[in-house]
Amino acid sequence: LSINRTGSGYTLKASATGLTTAFSTPFNITAGQASLLLFTAQPVTTTAKTALAPVQVTVQDNQGNTVTSFTSNVTVAIAVNPGGGTLSGSVTKAAVGGVATFSNLNIDKVGTGYRLAATSGSLSPDTSSAFSITAGTATTLEFSVEPSATAPGATIAPAVEVTALDAGGNTATGFVGNVTIAIGTNPGSGTLSGTVTVAAVLGKAKFSDLSINNAGTGYTLKAAATGPAGVTSLPFNIM
Repeated sequence: LSINRTGSGYTLKASATGLTTAFSTPFNITAGQASLLLFTAQPVTTTAKTALAPVQVTVQDNQGNTVTSFTSNVTVAIAVNPGGGTLSGSVTKAAVGGVATFSNLNIDKVGTGYRLAATSGSLSPDTSSAFSITAGTATTLEFSVEPSATAPGATIAPAVEVTALDAGGNTATGFVGNVTIAIGTNPGSGTLSGTVTVAAVLGKAKFSDLSINNAGTGYTLKAAATGPAGVTSLPFNIM
């Protein structure tokens, strides 16, 4: 005889035709030897560099009972990495009552279909369900297309582009604020002409008609917006 689930106060009864039924004294079923890991609180979709909702991994015996006596370390890592992300936070935790809780895990790069893996010694590992990492709030600006050398008064080409980035360096596609361009370093006392304020679309602002009227070596442009930190371009020449 065996019983597959833990519990306190089990009883057995014995019966036969014509005889009075008998009941055993109460007894307990405890968990067997630790055998496998199971994600019992799955990671869910969140933004980059933001803590995932607490992830839990439970240690079970081969009947699916929690092995409450297990207190060794459990480690999680990225198993499927569609965005080339890095897992940060406390990735190794000691189990308490057979459950390891990871409360500060985060991933920095956007991607759809991430999965985590849980391991602990010789126990059978487990892989989490799939989840996504989405772009977070814009924190900085970046010249994704730098200004290049051109003649005085000529349109700078290719068009200068500024991208809003979240804390993980992902394009903050939710950013739609205005981005304004101005001259930073001005070796030729030039004037910047064209459309210098552009609303971002999916986190990107494109400046298609900028020009500077005076020759000079080592001009820079600076980009600014409300919210994310501004940025200065690489040097370029007007000549």
